[in-house]
Amino acid sequence: MLAHPLFWVYLACLFLIFIFLTNRISFHPPCGWGEAYWTLSWSTVFISIQTFLSILFLKQWDFTWAGLSSQSASSLIFMGAVSSWVGWMVLDHFTWKFFRLKPLLVKKIKVEKIKVDKKFVAPFGFLKRFGMENQLYQPQVTEYEVKLEGWPKELSGLTIVHISDLHYGKYLSNDYLKVILKKAKELKPDLFALTGDFINFKKDITAMRGLLKGFKAPLGVYAVLGNHDHGADPIGLTRALKEDGVRVLDHEVVYHKVKGKKLAVMGAAELWFGNRDESAIRNAKADAKILLAHHPDHFYLGKASGAQLQISGHCHGGQICFPFIGPLIVPSNQGRKYAGGFYHEKNTVLFVTNGIGCYPPLRLLCPPEIVKLVLKPA
Repeated sequence: MLAHPLFWVYLACLFLIFIFLTNRISFHPPCGWGEAYWTLSWSTVFISIQTFLSILFLKQWDFTWAGLSSQSASSLIFMGAVSSWVGWMVLDHFTWKFFRLKPLLVKKIKVEKIKVDKKFVAPFGFLKRFGMENQLYQPQVTEYEVKLEGWPKELSGLTIVHISDLHYGKYLSNDYLKVILKKAKELKPDLFALTGDFINFKKDITAMRGLLKGFKAPLGVYAVLGNHDHGADPIGLTRALKEDGVRVLDHEVVYHKVKGKKLAVMGAAELWFGNRDESAIRNAKADAKILLAHHPDHFYLGKASGAQLQISGHCHGGQICFPFIGPLIVPSNQGRKYAGGFYHEKNTVLFVTNGIGCYPPLRLLCPPEIVKLVLKPA
């Protein structure tokens, strides 16, 4: 059986279906469920069902072409369901990539590595034996020039520094994060945008108190909370961020008058656990709109609100990526589509950063980053 190509095609199809279900269901707990418990439970269910059906299937087919003629009706239905599912996934991705996405006007200006002390040694060092390396402590600053449809010429050159997913904790400590945040402050943007997942546990709030002090920008320092923040203590974290001079937006809009134009800085509530009243964002009236949202899955709101730009985190750029293949596990309703980078649909550009931290502490072909965006009219 192992020698037959059709067996490996079958396994590949099952794997694609498992990844599809895991990304869309296992990582999306309803309010009140623990994320780890929900993820583990559903992943176990998917594997169990696939294994059970495969055992029944393997009893009837030896994965040779000749053996197809002797298949029962139930086996043929199962084969048709698997192949149709995979075919639909391929067609959906093809349609998205070639018909929904619009051309991007983005230029990478520079990439600067951030020097960190050698005392920070990334876990999983054994991976070097296999030609891989954990890039957890290889942060960089990436600067882009982004041309946006409908962006006012009066606001040409407006800059944003985007920081996301600190995941403060054992491996992302005060000492390490101070180096990262010091570099971010030196970039002196017009606006700082922090898109969630500051902590993993409630105890981290006290431990990281004061870490985000000292951020200053002409248009302000804004944040939205992420799913890990809500799982820990959203009220306590919001209070701590406010004490550090960071304004947390919860489906709120802040307006600025810049060179005669009205700029709306919009912050989405957490997608899984936050409030559901999107009216302030959907009804925002301004010449230029920027949406901060932890999840790229809030892209529907970015487009509906007419935002020229949405900036998000959460997916960590895929975090664990493979050559030519890219990431497999991406906690998004859209699977791998919005894992990281720039996407342009309708009149809105979505940017998803790699972020700084991760959970678990492993990054492959996906270094942590601070991002500086220079916005210009298309």
